[in-house]
Amino acid sequence: MVSTTSIFVSALALTSSLVSSTPTLLTRDGQNTTSTSGGKVEFQFPLSPKIMLISLFAPEDVWTESLGLTNNITLPGLSPLFPSIGCNDDASICHMTTGESEINAACSTSAMLLADEFDFTSTYFLIGGIAGINPYMGTTGSVGFARYAVQVALGYEIDTRQIPSNWSTGYWLFGSNQPGEPATTIYGTEVYELNTNLRDKVMGYVGDVKLNDTQEAAEYRSKYDYSPANQPPQIFKGDVSTSDVYFAGNLLDEAFGNITSLWTNGTGLYALTAEEDNAIFEAMVRSHTAKKMDFSRVVLMRTASDFDRGYGGSDAVTAFQAEQYGFEIAIANIQIAYTPIIEGILNDWESTFSSGVAPQDEWLYNADIFHTLVQRKREVREFERMMKRSQVGKFRR
Repeated sequence: MVSTTSIFVSALALTSSLVSSTPTLLTRDGQNTTSTSGGKVEFQFPLSPKIMLISLFAPEDVWTESLGLTNNITLPGLSPLFPSIGCNDDASICHMTTGESEINAACSTSAMLLADEFDFTSTYFLIGGIAGINPYMGTTGSVGFARYAVQVALGYEIDTRQIPSNWSTGYWLFGSNQPGEPATTIYGTEVYELNTNLRDKVMGYVGDVKLNDTQEAAEYRSKYDYSPANQPPQIFKGDVSTSDVYFAGNLLDEAFGNITSLWTNGTGLYALTAEEDNAIFEAMVRSHTAKKMDFSRVVLMRTASDFDRGYGGSDAVTAFQAEQYGFEIAIANIQIAYTPIIEGILNDWESTFSSGVAPQDEWLYNADIFHTLVQRKREVREFERMMKRSQVGKFRR
């Protein structure tokens, strides 16, 4: 059955219990203004939202209208395209758009987290954007919840026309001698691990969700002769690669899949491709150490808008430029998947979320590759000695 995205989103906006009935505007200095409907807000700064929704570019903002996030707080340092954070009337839910690419994402996230107008120490951050999809992990419209974000393109590169004959790619990691070797020079932004207990908890709210799909998207994905690429969209667990380069084609995808495996000691699942997540997480880790937020309260969800490689018999450029009919369903599925999670966090706040969801063992050490969240260096040294004795790699997991 063909589903019309715009109709669905409008319908959800009208029926959601989260929608504010009297949306208003708010200036940054705290002076209230009145909406045409007569509603009025009286915020006391700093605001302490329970949920901060994060989009990366304008089409992903499915929240401002549907949830009534129209009380705008303009902050210095946000993107000039998206200069305000919007909140609902009681400031329990807010939303920001970072702007695309790593630099925009890092700058906007830092500006938000360091702003005096907010107290994010108990806030849950729900990142929701579209992404490319590895057809061996999912299909267009699928919804992936990540454990890892990996900065796959941070390394050396030589044009593949000039690489040695026994190399499979022109990408290899800093401080190594060839593809497939681990890095020995570390920048600190290469890989982040999220709270998987929180991920699993919130995924429990989406078990009965019916994802959006269209006949056109189904017809295109039928060109793939294997599952899950040719199946309807599903909700799954899979990790996200970060690169400012919008790459495609099986050779690059396989190379970056191998790099994902290197950085996660074989535990990462290369599934989704995006531009911003490692940049957002570095800003968050630094803000965590400044006691501005809690990095264990972050969820990363990406919905698949296009395949990262073509189907059998297609050339890479033709497949990349093809209309795959995944964009609209991916945008719709951001809202479809996150809405029950938003409702679940708010409804179960006192019983489950107020005090936080304890992360998996050793998460503080593994959250980033510099082990920034382990506050006592003695603990780092002892952990590394233990890892060395057990013959597990020094930097991972």
